[in-house]
Amino acid sequence: MLSRVLALTRQSMRDDAQRMQGTSERDHLALSVKLLDAHAPQLCARYPKALEEVFHLHEAPETQFGVVIGQGLRLDQLELMDESQVQERVETARALQHVLLIAQSALTEFTTYVCALQGLKQVIASRNPLRPDAYVSALQGLMSETGLPAPVRTAWVQHVSGALGESLRDAYVAWVMQLQGQGVQPAVFSVRRAPVAALPQRAVADPGVRTVWTPQHRQSVLTLDRLRRLMAGELETAPVHPKETFARQFAQEFETTSDQPPADVGFAATVPAALEALEEMRQVGHLVNRMAQRPEFTLAPMGSPQAELPVREQLMRQAQGLAQVLSLEVVALMVDNLVQDTRLLSPIRELIARLEPALLRLVMVDARFFIDRQHPARRLLQEIAQRGLAFGSVDDAHFKSFLVALQRFASPLSAMQIDSAEPFELALKSLTSEWDQAAARTEVSSQIDTAVAALEFAEARNLLADKMVAGMHGIAELQRVPPSLVDFLIGPWAQVLACAQLTDRSNADDPGEYKALVNTLLWSAQPELTRKNIDKLTKLVPRLLSTLREGLRLIDYPSTKTSIFFDALMQLHQQAFRPVSAKPVLSVHAGLPATLFGNQDHWVAPAEAKASGFMALPEEMVSQQVPVVPVKATSVPEAAASAHSRLGALSVGTWVELQTKEVWTRTQLSWISPQRTMYLFTSVQGKTQSMTQRMLERLHGTGLMRVLSEQPMVDGALDAVVQTAMLNSLDLRLG
Repeated sequence: MLSRVLALTRQSMRDDAQRMQGTSERDHLALSVKLLDAHAPQLCARYPKALEEVFHLHEAPETQFGVVIGQGLRLDQLELMDESQVQERVETARALQHVLLIAQSALTEFTTYVCALQGLKQVIASRNPLRPDAYVSALQGLMSETGLPAPVRTAWVQHVSGALGESLRDAYVAWVMQLQGQGVQPAVFSVRRAPVAALPQRAVADPGVRTVWTPQHRQSVLTLDRLRRLMAGELETAPVHPKETFARQFAQEFETTSDQPPADVGFAATVPAALEALEEMRQVGHLVNRMAQRPEFTLAPMGSPQAELPVREQLMRQAQGLAQVLSLEVVALMVDNLVQDTRLLSPIRELIARLEPALLRLVMVDARFFIDRQHPARRLLQEIAQRGLAFGSVDDAHFKSFLVALQRFASPLSAMQIDSAEPFELALKSLTSEWDQAAARTEVSSQIDTAVAALEFAEARNLLADKMVAGMHGIAELQRVPPSLVDFLIGPWAQVLACAQLTDRSNADDPGEYKALVNTLLWSAQPELTRKNIDKLTKLVPRLLSTLREGLRLIDYPSTKTSIFFDALMQLHQQAFRPVSAKPVLSVHAGLPATLFGNQDHWVAPAEAKASGFMALPEEMVSQQVPVVPVKATSVPEAAASAHSRLGALSVGTWVELQTKEVWTRTQLSWISPQRTMYLFTSVQGKTQSMTQRMLERLHGTGLMRVLSEQPMVDGALDAVVQTAMLNSLDLRLG
């Protein structure tokens, strides 16, 4: 398929080159054709493998074009891109748009059959890994790996979309016919009425206002390249008296033509004033008065037509240059994204909305907010949003005190005339101090420390036990004893050996002589040997059982499971006293609990479990090898590998929701063990819950755990602005 597509692509570029008037453009296309000729065989050879990798990792919770094209592009990445790289991303998005337009009708029908093959009754478009964006993504990745200049790759992308779209359309049609011939019944579409949420709406200026001021016009101005230039500080600000220049900038799509030197307003590094005299938030009133005496941006007087407009519209009229205009628009979009994010409770979103005027005033004088993750205002907004994820209901414990603290320390910012980051830094210090004191009162830190210590020892013991098990597998006698005894040795007894070694301070080769007991136990479990030396067995059993009990107490192994194993072991010993012709007793393997055996999940002692709130893997999950709910359309082992990969990327601070006893609770990932085999979560109430990586994967796979945020919320809100800028670059609008 790709061979045919690239042949048509080369012909398209040749045709365009012949129509070109300019020599440089014609030469550029001719060179691009030659380079594609040279690289086409390698691209075609590597494309199947690249596609396979994309299919296996392809899980898109959203299928909207506007979301798909922005995936993988973040604001901090945009800062590092140059103009040609941005143009390449835009052209790739345009290519995907073109492919979708050509293949959409065939894709829709094909998706119904793909979902049916996965056992779905209703269509879930995101579960089709063979969507066009997978093909475009794989091809674009291979093109990038050629190392050729971005303009060459851009030329390829510009001409490949038509042929690729037609090829995919034909493939979808052929696959549908094939599946129909095999009797596959398609899944059906479900009609869902989207809830209508009361979201903040941008005010539309009155007819008397110039069209260049309208939000509709501004939203089209924020393109990917302009956003990149804003982040890189490449945009000039306006002169001191900017009225006429500003009007010309809008008329000429914000490209300044003034010869006057630009005022250093938008990107001047703001150095916060000393905060020694502002240690207590009660002095905010004095700060407000001081700021009010020298306002830089003033709002319209009450009663005037302009006063009816939102603050963002009033400040936009006072903006001086493209940098400030775009800064205001980015902040407005960012705040809208946060205010519309239903992961946060309504009171928190309302407070963020009230902070918008302060943030708008700030970015007009300090654009470091966008490029400095440690900027006080950005950190303040991040702390509010991220800590707000702790609460799933306004009735949650501690939510009232959390909201009171926000209203006391953060809300006053909305009434200030901001000229620096100083007020935000003060509010951040006051809030974090309040939260730290609350955490100290609940002794959360000490609880976490205790849980971490227990889990660290448990992980070290389990890892060392694995090494002990590897050594045991070299013992020939393991093949001559019942499976129940093997399971005991590579399970609980390996834990005993590891614990004895970790806690020994004498540097003994065999602390407790627990290793030596292994050979003794193996001999005693072979009736064909013990029958030949009954006296030895008789003398051995009391000391053997005593040492076994002593070792199992060392790891606090449950007495109920200990008794069950001892009963099974005694059955083996009693067979030595029976004639060889006697009927053998019931298999000692029967009746033993599965969690006693080897290949079990990392074991945590009862005391360790109590200290860390350990969630044991339920018996019904032990035998499961993969998540119950497939995460994507791949084979089952691949689905499990994908879930493992995604959860392996979780970082400390991530908030998740866990369902226990049919109740969803929010908890934060507060610690990951050095080998990532243990995870510790802490709720806002200070309750700890720990689990193994296997347990985490099972909960996620069965839908009992869901990740609330895989990245800081403010970063996510700004990354969503990148998607908007990408759509504007394609002359599209969000639906």
